Amino acid sequence: FIDMIEFAFILGNGVTRLEVVPEELLLRGKVYGCNRIYVEFEPTILVSTDRGMAEEIQLSGYSKRRQHYTRKQHVIEHSGARILPQQIHNFSSGPAACGLACLTDAEYIFLIGFDLKGQHNFINNIYAGTKNYKSKDSAPTPWSLWETQISTLLTKFPSKNIVHVNPLHGFTSVSWLKHTNFKTMYLTEFQQVINNL
Repeated sequence: FIDMIEFAFILGNGVTRLEVVPEELLLRGKVYGCNRIYVEFEPTILVSTDRGMAEEIQLSGYSKRRQHYTRKQHVIEHSGARILPQQIHNFSSGPAACGLACLTDAEYIFLIGFDLKGQHNFINNIYAGTKNYKSKDSAPTPWSLWETQISTLLTKFPSKNIVHVNPLHGFTSVSWLKHTNFKTMYLTEFQQVINNL
């Protein structure tokens, strides 16, 4: 039965993502990545919604080789980049990637590296300090928008099971927990689940 279930893995760039090996996930389902992950790993689908990052990816030639989605206004002609569907067009990269997965046959969608809060009052992003990112000593990125956008997906797609994997310090969104199609899962349980696929 479990072989018939489709899985999607959404990779955010919070520090907890480093505890998962993206290449292994490709063997078990579609992997959606965000922004600068493209320089070290090519996911099934890449999403970037900020202009600077979207343009960098397109100019690198990546969008011709692999599926890359961005906002319509960031698409460079003939780059190969695809336009995000209207219903998630204004979403941030991570929630937009989750939205794309919701539009597929995936029944279980795992959010990995969605750390929400920063660490020690600094930005929590493994690419902080690189081009098109804030510096490492920047304040944490406000996460209320991500919270609202994922809540919207939980409401619009009640048949999709969205799982927050390995939340940083056990923290997840209270508004997500209100949905019956949402749960949290720590790393050991997640690894047991995917190792049995």
